[in-house]
Amino acid sequence: MKLNTIILFTLLGILTLSSCKKDEIPPLAEGVSITLRNTLQDPNEAEATYASLFMQADDAFDESATLSNSSSEFATALAQAGTALGDISGLYNIDFTESTINFTLLPTATDPFWQNVFGVFPADKFDRYYFTFNEPHNITGFSSTNSAVNLRIDSETVIVVEISEGYDMNPGISFSINLN
Repeated sequence: MKLNTIILFTLLGILTLSSCKKDEIPPLAEGVSITLRNTLQDPNEAEATYASLFMQADDAFDESATLSNSSSEFATALAQAGTALGDISGLYNIDFTESTINFTLLPTATDPFWQNVFGVFPADKFDRYYFTFNEPHNITGFSSTNSAVNLRIDSETVIVVEISEGYDMNPGISFSINLN
């Protein structure tokens, strides 16, 4: 009888500990590889990749990084050297943690390339950031600090940060997405 009691309490302890670990699994895992692809869609136009605007293959400007809780994954996202328009500075610093994605706009109001894109997004304008992970994520939901920013879960390895109508794209703007 004593042995059965010991076994029962041992099993209950193991079950309790294993159920706690499930609750502690973060939405993303440090060390996961991430690929970023940006697309744009203006009103009454089809979605197009950032690279296609420069007559490049859709994947030509894809960027890759590894999730690190101690450094920014995409410190100068969308930067391109040697385009027909010259060197283009990065648009955003995109920093991941296991439970957040932080975007900070980098260019100043006088940036020669980006100054022409500043302003409030009209209806049916979208700036999308496709993040593809090399392993399944554990994202089930989100909250955003900006009402014009949405997170779409396309698959177990792809999420899309979608910036849309009402987004005030001007120097100094930043927003965060909290992942569940």
